[in-house]
Amino acid sequence: MIKHIFTDMDGTLLNPAGQISAATRHAIHQVDLPVTLVSARSAVDMAPFATQLHLTGPQIGFNGALIYQLHHHQIHPLHTIPLAANSALQIIQAVQRHFPAVSINLYDPFRWYAPQADRGVARQAARSAAAPTITPVEPLLSQADFNLIKVTLIMEAPQKPAPVVKLIAGLGLTDVSLQIPASEQGVSFIDITSRQANKAHGVQTIMAEAGLQRTETAAFGDGENDLPMLAAVGLPIAMGNASAKVQAAAKYVTKPNTADGWAHAVLTHPAFQKN
Repeated sequence: MIKHIFTDMDGTLLNPAGQISAATRHAIHQVDLPVTLVSARSAVDMAPFATQLHLTGPQIGFNGALIYQLHHHQIHPLHTIPLAANSALQIIQAVQRHFPAVSINLYDPFRWYAPQADRGVARQAARSAAAPTITPVEPLLSQADFNLIKVTLIMEAPQKPAPVVKLIAGLGLTDVSLQIPASEQGVSFIDITSRQANKAHGVQTIMAEAGLQRTETAAFGDGENDLPMLAAVGLPIAMGNASAKVQAAAKYVTKPNTADGWAHAVLTHPAFQKN
């Protein structure tokens, strides 16, 4: 029987409007299991959803680079995996030189920074609980106490991620990981973290600390950055709106997030039913 649920947010737990539907809230109440949000988002942007769902346990942000807990609406980091500042600077300088229209965003555990207020920053601000600090990148990354966790590159059609990924790969950096979440309405993202960080790392850390067996865990996802997480649990569930590759990695494919697929799975799949 499942004792803990790990779930992606965008395209999975959230509907296309970026909200938790009434059906999903009801399902979480009915299933009465610990739920951990596992997202590429920052802890600040995840916090309103965790609060709405009354989640008090550890949550996973930045694709596994941050595990944190909320106490009285305050973010308390439990585990962090920093991104090397010199590697981040090489990537940013290369992208600025070859793809100047790509939006660059940097995150520490608590704050969001950007070198300029461009269209990508405006898009993120529209759905974020935080506002960015506009500041030059080089002085920021040169601060000895700056705890860089993630860099996100945002590009709008017709720009595609593949040429940018190829440029970064050509830098020969061995300490970074690139993940590409599902695109949203013609907007693509590249999330850059330490190579040690991925969603599976965060999931496995929480499983170990909670004494959970793999067979006692389930995970929901829709994007290719969810694949490591899906592989780490006993019951990997793909959304109906997920790509064929993600669906192939799942043991169960539920309805899409347009049709409350998350709620459908936890209310109907036998693994979530109590004896």
